[in-house]
Amino acid sequence: MTVSLEQLEAFVSSAEHGSFSAAGRALRKAQSAISTQVSNLETDLGVMLFDRAGRNPVLTPAGERLLRE
Repeated sequence: MTVSLEQLEAFVSSAEHGSFSAAGRALRKAQSAISTQVSNLETDLGVMLFDRAGRNPVLTPAGERLLRE
């Protein structure tokens, strides 16, 4: 398991801004790069951090725990 600072930054920004596109704007990166970093973080940790069923991603309980840490 290799978690990078960039992945964590993308995750926190996505949670704080409520979307991958808003996180991308805040971090000056493409939305697809943010989404990929968060997806890779989920794979590395073996948990889903966001529920992507709706228009905007919503933190799962695992995502809430990671954000607090």
